[in-house]
Amino acid sequence: MPTYEYRCGACSHEFEIEQRITADRLTDCPACKQPKLERLISASSFTLKGGGWYRDGYGNPKAPRTEAQMNDRLTKALDDDKKKETEKATETGASQSAEAAAPSSPAATTPAATSSTTTSSTTTSSS
Repeated sequence: MPTYEYRCGACSHEFEIEQRITADRLTDCPACKQPKLERLISASSFTLKGGGWYRDGYGNPKAPRTEAQMNDRLTKALDDDKKKETEKATETGASQSAEAAAPSSPAATTPAATSSTTTSSTTTSSS
């Protein structure tokens, strides 16, 4: 259950109380009985425990990269980009050459067209 802090606007009395999140805010000061209480915004007591958590959210600072390490990383990235471009060009070229090798007329490759040519040549030779 969360702990809330209150301060009275009339007598400046401050106190903490555990309340449910759904509970209504307190209004009457327990010291002076005036309806002048204000809920204060305070730092939470939330703590992350265990490995990998740091208070500042950034963790242990890593040593800065050397110029050689930065050059190696950039060179690798450029090489990877060139490799991808080459593969893409190879795939594009292969698909274009396959389209060029394919016949332009689909009727010439049908079995009916080839069998009629064969049948007519056979009938002429037997007559």
